Amino acid sequence: MGSKNLPLIFATIVFFLLLNLPSQTQATVGALVSKVCMQSDSYKSCVQMLISHPQTSAAHTVKQMAQNALVLAKKDAIATSNFFTGLASTIPESKPALLQCAAYFKEAVMFLNLKGLEEGSASLDVHYALDQAGSCETALSSARVHVASATDRIQKWKNVFSAAYAAVVTVEN
Repeated sequence: MGSKNLPLIFATIVFFLLLNLPSQTQATVGALVSKVCMQSDSYKSCVQMLISHPQTSAAHTVKQMAQNALVLAKKDAIATSNFFTGLASTIPESKPALLQCAAYFKEAVMFLNLKGLEEGSASLDVHYALDQAGSCETALSSARVHVASATDRIQKWKNVFSAAYAAVVTVEN
């Protein structure tokens, strides 16, 4: 092996190391996710939610992560509202309570805004969104509506909410 091959061997080793070592970005995202999820009620579900979405895992700052998490929570609130609207058409006897839930989640959408991050009121705004989920649960309970898919959908939204709330609290602290 002559000295002519030395640069090629060196370049191959460097290339191999770059491919197999975690990038600085991955390490930074992991640290951000960990920092945010320490503020969550459920560290595990928070981590799962944040790393499973490319928008949040692409964040370079806690504020970007909070913005992305709020966008995800807003999208999920819309999807949850649509879920309850659809469910109401399939269970006529529970339609009023289910439509009430759809309305509550539509209201939750307005509380999940990026403006609160700038004004420092995001944690309060986001908490109002959680109140809407609680109002939905109360409406279902009062109407004696027991539908597993509705309960599961609310819990899914709460998991997304919890990660967004944790991100917002981290920004505000």
